[in-house]
Amino acid sequence: MIRTRAVLFDLFETLISEYADGIRKVSRANRNHAERLGLAHDVYRQEWGAAHNKRMTGQFADYFAVMRHILEGQQVEADERTVKELYEERVLEKRAAFKGIDPEVFELLGAFKQEGLKLGLISNCTEEEVHAWPDCELAPYFDEVIFSYQAGYAKPDPSIYRLACDRLGVTAEQCVFIGDGGSDELNGANGVAMRAYHAVWYLPLSMRDKITGYPKLDRPLQALDAVVR
Repeated sequence: MIRTRAVLFDLFETLISEYADGIRKVSRANRNHAERLGLAHDVYRQEWGAAHNKRMTGQFADYFAVMRHILEGQQVEADERTVKELYEERVLEKRAAFKGIDPEVFELLGAFKQEGLKLGLISNCTEEEVHAWPDCELAPYFDEVIFSYQAGYAKPDPSIYRLACDRLGVTAEQCVFIGDGGSDELNGANGVAMRAYHAVWYLPLSMRDKITGYPKLDRPLQALDAVVR
Protein backbone atom coordinates (compact mmCIF):
# COMPACT_ATOMS: atom_id res chain seq x y z
CA MET A 1 0.00 0.00 0.00
CA ILE A 2 1.23 3.50 -0.85
CA ARG A 3 2.18 5.44 2.26
CA THR A 4 -0.15 8.32 3.13
CA ARG A 5 1.70 11.62 3.27
CA ALA A 6 -1.14 14.15 3.32
CA VAL A 7 -4.74 14.51 4.42
CA LEU A 8 -7.11 16.90 2.67
CA PHE A 9 -10.27 18.17 4.32
CA ASP A 10 -13.46 19.84 3.23
CA LEU A 11 -14.42 22.82 5.42
CA PHE A 12 -18.17 23.40 5.89
CA GLU A 13 -20.02 20.54 7.62
CA THR A 14 -16.71 18.68 7.97
CA LEU A 15 -14.43 20.83 10.12
CA ILE A 16 -17.03 23.48 10.96
CA SER A 17 -20.82 23.59 10.85
CA GLU A 18 -23.53 26.16 10.24
CA TYR A 19 -25.84 24.17 12.51
CA ALA A 20 -26.14 23.39 16.21
CA ASP A 21 -28.53 20.62 17.27
CA GLY A 22 -30.03 20.65 13.79
CA ILE A 23 -30.81 24.37 13.81
CA ARG A 24 -28.93 27.08 11.91
CA LYS A 25 -26.68 29.04 14.24
CA VAL A 26 -27.92 32.21 12.56
CA SER A 27 -31.56 32.17 11.50
CA ARG A 28 -32.50 33.21 7.97
CA ALA A 29 -36.15 33.70 8.89
CA ASN A 30 -36.12 37.50 8.78
CA ARG A 31 -33.55 38.08 6.05
CA ASN A 32 -36.02 38.79 3.20
CA HIS A 33 -33.28 39.22 0.60
CA ALA A 34 -35.64 39.32 -2.35
CA GLU A 35 -38.06 41.82 -0.82
CA ARG A 36 -35.26 44.13 0.26
CA LEU A 37 -33.78 44.03 -3.23
CA GLY A 38 -37.12 44.63 -4.93
CA LEU A 39 -37.35 41.13 -6.44
CA ALA A 40 -39.87 38.32 -6.29
CA HIS A 41 -38.69 35.56 -3.94
CA ASP A 42 -38.72 32.82 -6.61
CA VAL A 43 -36.85 35.03 -9.08
CA TYR A 44 -34.15 35.84 -6.55
CA ARG A 45 -33.67 32.18 -5.59
CA GLN A 46 -33.49 31.12 -9.23
CA GLU A 47 -30.96 33.79 -10.16
CA TRP A 48 -28.82 33.21 -7.05
CA GLY A 49 -28.77 29.48 -7.79
CA ALA A 50 -27.98 30.02 -11.45
CA ALA A 51 -24.91 32.03 -10.46
CA HIS A 52 -23.61 29.28 -8.16
CA ASN A 53 -20.81 27.86 -10.31
CA LYS A 54 -19.53 31.28 -11.31
CA ARG A 55 -19.63 32.40 -7.68
CA MET A 56 -17.67 29.36 -6.52
CA THR A 57 -14.98 29.71 -9.18
CA GLY A 58 -14.42 33.45 -8.84
CA GLN A 59 -15.93 34.41 -12.17
CA PHE A 60 -17.71 37.13 -10.25
CA ALA A 61 -15.22 39.46 -8.60
CA ASP A 62 -17.14 39.50 -5.32
CA TYR A 63 -20.58 39.41 -3.69
CA PHE A 64 -21.36 42.89 -4.97
CA ALA A 65 -20.68 41.84 -8.55
CA VAL A 66 -23.12 38.95 -8.16
CA MET A 67 -25.82 41.27 -6.85
CA ARG A 68 -25.27 43.76 -9.68
CA HIS A 69 -25.54 40.92 -12.19
CA ILE A 70 -28.82 39.68 -10.70
CA LEU A 71 -30.40 43.11 -10.34
CA GLU A 72 -29.34 44.34 -13.78
CA GLY A 73 -30.66 41.13 -15.32
CA GLN A 74 -34.04 41.84 -13.77
CA GLN A 75 -33.83 45.54 -14.67
CA VAL A 76 -33.94 46.55 -11.00
CA GLU A 77 -31.84 49.46 -9.81
CA ALA A 78 -29.36 48.42 -7.16
CA ASP A 79 -29.62 50.01 -3.73
CA GLU A 80 -25.94 49.98 -2.73
CA ARG A 81 -26.73 50.48 0.94
CA THR A 82 -29.05 47.46 0.97
CA VAL A 83 -26.53 45.31 -0.89
CA LYS A 84 -23.83 46.28 1.60
CA GLU A 85 -26.12 45.40 4.51
CA LEU A 86 -26.87 42.00 2.96
CA TYR A 87 -23.15 41.38 2.46
CA GLU A 88 -22.39 42.20 6.09
CA GLU A 89 -25.22 39.96 7.28
CA ARG A 90 -23.92 37.12 5.15
CA VAL A 91 -20.41 37.55 6.57
CA LEU A 92 -21.82 37.35 10.11
CA GLU A 93 -23.95 34.32 9.24
CA LYS A 94 -20.98 32.41 7.88
CA ARG A 95 -18.72 33.59 10.72
CA ALA A 96 -21.00 31.75 13.16
CA ALA A 97 -19.97 28.44 11.58
CA PHE A 98 -16.42 29.00 12.83
CA LYS A 99 -17.64 28.85 16.43
CA GLY A 100 -18.66 25.78 18.40
CA ILE A 101 -16.24 23.50 16.54
CA ASP A 102 -16.19 19.89 17.77
CA PRO A 103 -13.15 19.61 20.10
CA GLU A 104 -12.28 16.28 18.49
CA VAL A 105 -11.55 18.14 15.26
CA PHE A 106 -8.66 19.91 16.97
CA GLU A 107 -7.47 16.63 18.51
CA LEU A 108 -7.54 14.98 15.11
CA LEU A 109 -5.61 17.72 13.36
CA GLY A 110 -3.02 17.80 16.13
CA ALA A 111 -2.61 14.03 15.98
CA PHE A 112 -2.13 14.09 12.22
CA LYS A 113 0.53 16.77 12.59
CA GLN A 114 2.31 14.69 15.22
CA GLU A 115 2.33 11.82 12.76
CA GLY A 116 4.18 14.04 10.30
CA LEU A 117 1.32 14.29 7.83
CA LYS A 118 0.77 17.37 5.71
CA LEU A 119 -2.67 18.92 5.98
CA GLY A 120 -4.61 20.63 3.22
CA LEU A 121 -8.01 22.25 2.98
CA ILE A 122 -10.20 22.36 -0.14
CA SER A 123 -13.40 24.38 0.11
CA ASN A 124 -15.98 25.42 -2.45
CA CYS A 125 -16.69 28.93 -1.24
CA THR A 126 -16.83 32.64 -1.93
CA GLU A 127 -14.94 35.41 -0.17
CA GLU A 128 -17.70 36.36 2.25
CA GLU A 129 -18.20 32.75 3.32
CA VAL A 130 -14.63 32.39 4.58
CA HIS A 131 -14.10 35.96 5.73
CA ALA A 132 -13.51 34.57 9.24
CA TRP A 133 -10.89 31.99 8.22
CA PRO A 134 -7.76 34.04 9.06
CA ASP A 135 -8.96 34.35 12.67
CA CYS A 136 -10.09 30.73 12.96
CA GLU A 137 -8.29 28.48 15.44
CA LEU A 138 -8.10 25.81 12.73
CA ALA A 139 -5.99 27.89 10.36
CA PRO A 140 -2.54 27.24 11.94
CA TYR A 141 -2.88 23.50 11.46
CA PHE A 142 -2.96 23.67 7.66
CA ASP A 143 -0.02 23.64 5.30
CA GLU A 144 -2.12 24.65 2.29
CA VAL A 145 -5.58 26.12 1.91
CA ILE A 146 -7.42 26.05 -1.42
CA PHE A 147 -10.51 28.23 -1.70
CA SER A 148 -12.35 27.62 -4.94
CA TYR A 149 -13.10 31.29 -5.64
CA GLN A 150 -9.36 31.98 -5.59
CA ALA A 151 -8.29 28.81 -7.41
CA GLY A 152 -10.75 29.15 -10.29
CA TYR A 153 -11.82 25.53 -9.86
CA ALA A 154 -14.46 23.94 -7.65
CA LYS A 155 -15.00 20.39 -6.44
CA PRO A 156 -15.47 17.91 -8.01
CA ASP A 157 -13.24 19.30 -10.79
CA PRO A 158 -10.06 17.16 -10.75
CA SER A 159 -7.99 20.33 -11.15
CA ILE A 160 -8.68 21.55 -7.61
CA TYR A 161 -7.49 18.27 -6.07
CA ARG A 162 -4.39 18.26 -8.25
CA LEU A 163 -3.66 21.85 -7.30
CA ALA A 164 -3.72 20.86 -3.64
CA CYS A 165 -1.36 17.97 -4.31
CA ASP A 166 1.05 20.19 -6.23
CA ARG A 167 1.15 22.74 -3.42
CA LEU A 168 1.71 20.04 -0.82
CA GLY A 169 4.36 18.31 -2.91
CA VAL A 170 2.60 14.93 -2.90
CA THR A 171 0.83 12.69 -5.40
CA ALA A 172 -2.91 12.06 -5.29
CA GLU A 173 -2.22 8.42 -4.40
CA GLN A 174 -0.43 9.65 -1.27
CA CYS A 175 -3.48 11.65 -0.15
CA VAL A 176 -6.59 10.93 1.86
CA PHE A 177 -9.63 13.16 1.43
CA ILE A 178 -12.19 13.63 4.22
CA GLY A 179 -15.47 15.45 3.64
CA ASP A 180 -19.22 15.44 4.27
CA GLY A 181 -19.81 14.62 0.60
CA GLY A 182 -21.34 17.86 -0.64
CA SER A 183 -20.59 19.00 -4.21
CA ASP A 184 -19.87 15.37 -5.18
CA GLU A 185 -16.48 15.88 -3.53
CA LEU A 186 -15.88 12.24 -2.57
CA ASN A 187 -16.30 11.04 -6.14
CA GLY A 188 -14.06 13.88 -7.25
CA ALA A 189 -11.33 12.79 -4.85
CA ASN A 190 -11.73 9.14 -5.77
CA GLY A 191 -11.53 10.08 -9.44
CA VAL A 192 -7.96 11.35 -9.04
CA ALA A 193 -6.95 8.25 -7.04
CA MET A 194 -7.28 9.61 -3.51
CA ARG A 195 -8.73 7.49 -0.72
CA ALA A 196 -11.93 9.18 0.38
CA TYR A 197 -13.81 9.02 3.67
CA HIS A 198 -17.31 10.26 4.39
CA ALA A 199 -17.35 12.53 7.47
CA VAL A 200 -20.83 12.35 8.97
CA TRP A 201 -20.29 13.71 12.51
CA TYR A 202 -22.04 17.01 11.77
CA LEU A 203 -24.71 15.52 9.50
CA PRO A 204 -28.28 14.77 10.65
CA LEU A 205 -29.18 11.09 10.70
CA SER A 206 -31.52 11.57 7.74
CA MET A 207 -28.60 12.56 5.50
CA ARG A 208 -25.88 10.14 6.57
CA ASP A 209 -26.89 7.30 4.25
CA LYS A 210 -27.58 9.38 1.15
CA ILE A 211 -24.00 8.85 0.02
CA THR A 212 -22.76 5.29 -0.33
CA GLY A 213 -19.56 3.60 -1.37
CA TYR A 214 -17.21 5.34 1.06
CA PRO A 215 -16.24 4.44 4.65
CA LYS A 216 -18.15 6.59 7.13
CA LEU A 217 -16.55 8.41 10.03
CA ASP A 218 -19.00 9.01 12.88
CA ARG A 219 -16.48 10.95 14.96
CA PRO A 220 -13.41 12.95 13.95
CA LEU A 221 -10.93 10.73 15.82
CA GLN A 222 -12.10 7.70 13.82
CA ALA A 223 -10.17 9.27 10.96
CA LEU A 224 -6.96 8.77 12.89
CA ASP A 225 -7.56 5.03 13.07
CA ALA A 226 -8.55 4.90 9.41
CA VAL A 227 -5.58 6.85 8.09
CA VAL A 228 -2.72 6.06 10.47
CA ARG A 229 -3.36 2.93 12.45
